[in-house]
Amino acid sequence: MTGAGRLDSVPEEVLAAFGLADTVPTRLSGGQGTAWRAGHVVLKPADSLRAGRWFAEVYDALTGPGFRVPRPVRALTGDWVGLGWTAYQWVPGTAADWSGVSPRWPAMVTVSRALHAALAGVPVPAWRATEENPWTIGDEVAWGERDPDPLLGPAAGPLAGQVRRLLAALRPVDLPSQLIHADLGGNVLFDDGLPPAVIDFSPLERPAGLPIAVAAVDALMWRGASPAMLEYLAGEPELDQLLPRALAYRLVTEIVRHAGTAGVDAAARAAQPVTDLVLARACGGR
Repeated sequence: MTGAGRLDSVPEEVLAAFGLADTVPTRLSGGQGTAWRAGHVVLKPADSLRAGRWFAEVYDALTGPGFRVPRPVRALTGDWVGLGWTAYQWVPGTAADWSGVSPRWPAMVTVSRALHAALAGVPVPAWRATEENPWTIGDEVAWGERDPDPLLGPAAGPLAGQVRRLLAALRPVDLPSQLIHADLGGNVLFDDGLPPAVIDFSPLERPAGLPIAVAAVDALMWRGASPAMLEYLAGEPELDQLLPRALAYRLVTEIVRHAGTAGVDAAARAAQPVTDLVLARACGGR
């Protein structure tokens, strides 16, 4: 969820700030392209000083059965942020192939539940409510906390109609909110013999079942997943209401980031069958 731009490399002074001056960083794939591995450490620009410090504090204290998280690494000054960058231990593992009906779905559901059980008691600082970026905007629209109309003009292209259909299908859900990781799909690493590792914290404050719904719509839109994989999620409370919220969240985020560009049309093509699918479920049809 970072808005940082891509860099050609990690500045030498940043490497030195974390005691990594003798390492040669390599860019990691995925995400926004801003993460770099330097030896056994992964470096990434912080969204802000307070966000970088808070994320690190959460992951430094987060423990529980059934998952791993990378531990933050302090800069030589003792701060969690060094010259605007954060550092985390590199953890072994590989992201899953979600095409078709991936055999990783049971493990993904299990690790999401384990992670969010551990996050349930973690307080969210008041300043988080003032943060605004494409992801928080999409989240607020999906949960009825922001007027979508200013975003759904001509620049939103065919995504506007899909978002309106999704929002019209929503009804209230009686689920508690808590701190969640809202971008699990490419950020859970599997390694045989070890619990899955959850990296690149993307925080929101919503029901604990939302992250698996977001992972599902991501897989259906972009990763060639079969709708049959939703059977693995069948035990999730209010799934048929979480899925349209998850998809609206993703589509509004695409509008904010790519309005007026070919990216909107690409997202609309990818999302159309998913929109039809989740609306059929939300309206009671399977």
